[in-house]
Formats: sequence, structure tokens, C-alpha cells
Amino acid sequence: MSAAVHIVRATLRQILGARRLLLFGALAMFPGFIFIVTSANEDTRGVLGSFKDGADIHFSLAVPVTALILAAAALGAERRDLTLSFVVLRPISRLSIAGAKLTAAFAAAIFLNAAGAATLSILYGIRSDDWAYVLPLLVGSALATLVYTAIFVPLGYLSERSTLIGLAYVFVWENGIVGALGVLGVSSPWRIGYSAFVALAPEAILSHLDDFTLADLSPSAPTALVQTAVFVIVSASLLTWILRRRDLI
Repeated sequence: MSAAVHIVRATLRQILGARRLLLFGALAMFPGFIFIVTSANEDTRGVLGSFKDGADIHFSLAVPVTALILAAAALGAERRDLTLSFVVLRPISRLSIAGAKLTAAFAAAIFLNAAGAATLSILYGIRSDDWAYVLPLLVGSALATLVYTAIFVPLGYLSERSTLIGLAYVFVWENGIVGALGVLGVSSPWRIGYSAFVALAPEAILSHLDDFTLADLSPSAPTALVQTAVFVIVSASLLTWILRRRDLI
């Protein structure tokens, strides 16, 4: 088994404890619970509106909070526990370490976020007999999770207050400033994922969107994929540089 796989497995054990699984598992299921409550007495069109409201909560709350906290811990915990030196002193390329940490953080976060997306879309499918939203919601969730991972794995190493910074980023920047200034939409990871979700979903969802949802982003899965790739490449490059610098300390 390669050293990178060992790092992935060790990181997963480190950041996915039982308490976090319960806490973030409950958060992942929350949009589905909201859908059940709000769609109970709705007709077919109203059920789709309730699903869209659940998707908003999923993308703007569950996905970012889960992804940022788990991603920040991927390297942040190693730095606080003074165990990162044991990793970087091994004969492993810094790019491999960076890739392993990003992979582990993404795997942990998408495990929970995909469970939430699947639950919400399956509940909608049961209620409406429309299963066309399952795959789009999973794809959008994966892209948003990957962008958050790319941002917060490096930040978790650079700052001991990465979780507070991340929460401020989500609730002040993304859900406040970007919501008011749509031109900044590309700086909102959950909106990047949401744009892919809307592009892949049936057109009926468009009638339920508002200006806040996508800001100035246009629904486009290829564009969202390219934007996500840029974040990941920049993140891997930054992490590699950070880990090489550590050798000089």
C-alpha cells in the first residue's frame, strides 16, 4: 500500500470521529426534514418549491459547514498536535502529501454531504414520483464540497482560527455580501455547485429560483467543473509550496 493511501486512511480516522459523524450526519439530514415538514400539504408544484427550499438549505448551510470544518482539520489537527513533522520527514513527495490530505478531506465531507443530497432527492422522488433530481443534486454537492475542501485544507494549516474564518466566509461573505452583489458569485463555492445542479436538473426548477440563489452565475455544469478544477489546482500547488517551506523551519 502506498504512503499516500496510508496518509488518506490516517487522516480519515483523525477527522471523522463518532461525535462528528453524529453531528454532521444530523446536519446532512436537516434539509430532508425541512422538506417533509413544508411539503406535507402541497400540490405537485408546491412540492417542487419545497424541494428547492430544501436544496437551498443543503447548499448554503449543510454542505459548507460540514466541508469547511472537516477540511480545516485535515492539516490543522496535525499542526496543532505537532505530528506533521513525522509526515513531511518521510520520503514522500510534497505533492503526494498535499493530494492525500485533499483527498481525505473531500472523502470525509462528501460521504456526509452526498448522504444528505441523496436523502433530500429521494424524499422528493417518493413524494412526487420524479427521480430526475437525484443525480444533479449529487453532482452539485460534490463540486461544492470539492471547492470548500480546496479552500479550507490550506487555511486549516495557516490559521488556528480557520473554523471561525470559514463560518464568517459562509455566513457573512457568501450568504450576505455575495447575495447582495451578484457579480461576486464565482467566489461562492456553494453557488458553483448549485449552478451545476440547476444545469443538470429539469427546467422546471428554474421557475423557483430567485436572484439570491445563483447571484450572477449562469447554470452550467462544464463551467462549474472548470471553476472547481481551478480551485483544486491552486490549492494543491499552494499546499505543496507550504509543505516544502516547512523543511526550512
